Amino acid sequence: MKDIAYNSSNVLVRVYENNLLTRAHFERMLAADSFDEAVNVLRETPYRNDVDRIKEDKNYDSMFMNELHETYKEMFDVVPNKELIELFGLRYAYHNLKVLFKEEITEQDFDHLFIPIGRYPIAELRQAVRSGESDVLPEAYMDSINEVKSDYDEYHNAQAVDIILDRRYFTHSRILAEETGESGITELIERYIDYNNLSTLVRGMKQNRTRNFMLTVLSSSGSIPKEDLLKLMDNDLNAVVQYYKNTKYRQLIERSIDDETGELTTVNVDYETDNAYMEKMREAKLESFGPMPIIAYLYAKETEVMNLRLVLSGKESGLTADEIRERMRLSYA
Repeated sequence: MKDIAYNSSNVLVRVYENNLLTRAHFERMLAADSFDEAVNVLRETPYRNDVDRIKEDKNYDSMFMNELHETYKEMFDVVPNKELIELFGLRYAYHNLKVLFKEEITEQDFDHLFIPIGRYPIAELRQAVRSGESDVLPEAYMDSINEVKSDYDEYHNAQAVDIILDRRYFTHSRILAEETGESGITELIERYIDYNNLSTLVRGMKQNRTRNFMLTVLSSSGSIPKEDLLKLMDNDLNAVVQYYKNTKYRQLIERSIDDETGELTTVNVDYETDNAYMEKMREAKLESFGPMPIIAYLYAKETEVMNLRLVLSGKESGLTADEIRERMRLSYA
């Protein structure tokens, strides 16, 4: 799609970026002596109208979901390439598929777990999960749904539902990235999958998972061959470090080694991959044309909501500022 097609939506995103919470906002919330004082900082932000309600019922999760819902809804309205917004909201569609299969398997109502974000309505996803057919959903959705249905019909293993959908989410993301036809998007998603594969590999090795299990959870849609990752299962984490030192992720893997123990840790890997992806978003924000500023804004909004949830839940639980801060992620605001 021509870069100029994003001119008006990029102008709008630049305006919205001015409303993102800054590091100073978060530092004041962290320094607050109580939950209520932390919430009061939000009176100076776009969240101001919800402050009194949050202090009363502490139901801030619903506020954050509403904020994200409105953000994605507007982006679907103003961005010309709908596949681009669908791609970056795809994880919510897959969350909803997990809930729908849980309803089917248990015959219970889990309406309260749905997240109303995505290109296709939950009603359409529900119909496809029940029947295995849809005149609306693209092939990638149906491939995911029918793989789960076939596996459950044969093995009746409810735990496999999440495993299959998690893997299919990355496959679907790669497909959508290519369908956007936008320069740089496929490479960005490929990097995202590589980060998740690294995190999954390290966590799996720490938990002594079998090769067969890792075969089902690792994605084949990244830039690093899945077979290479499976071979690393026959070694130890030092082999993982040495392998990644010979890739474009050398600096990331070196930052993920614990300073005191000299070992690769899951906490460090998760932290460093999250921050490395945000650095890519910071670069994307600086582009003048094309879709990158839009996806950078969406990622920044997601990070803002995640950090707000961490701060408020931490204050509610009595955690110290440092304990909360170490769980937070970088933002470009």
